[in-house]
Amino acid sequence: MIENQVIKDKTKELGNITVSKEVVAIIAALETIKVKGVVGISSGYKGDSANVLPKKELVKGVEVWMKQGEATVNISIITNYEVGIFKVAEEVQHKVKNTLESMTGLNILKINVNIHGVKFGEEANKIKEKKQKDTENKLQKK
Repeated sequence: MIENQVIKDKTKELGNITVSKEVVAIIAALETIKVKGVVGISSGYKGDSANVLPKKELVKGVEVWMKQGEATVNISIITNYEVGIFKVAEEVQHKVKNTLESMTGLNILKINVNIHGVKFGEEANKIKEKKQKDTENKLQKK
């Protein structure tokens, strides 16, 4: 379990702060899907196209490498065609880096964004509508 964690030792008198890779991946995934133009996070290709992960499985599209006080993150996304792909990727990098550094205290070395697919207007809207329906169904069951 130690290889999955980084120990941050800022003050010797208070003790250590430990942040796991999983926590970093969750934060990165949640910040990524907030960016306008991101249709979803992908874990790779299924058939001929990249698949969009459901919200519970977003971390499968995020890889984290950590060493003492530092981290590098790879995020695979699917973007909306109508929004500039480069601008979306840049925005993901900035948002994820700033949030991770402020929430975890880690020095983020790199945020690598891999574009696994591009969805066009109708496809992107269908995916968003499906996500909304899934959320509504879950709320109704509770």
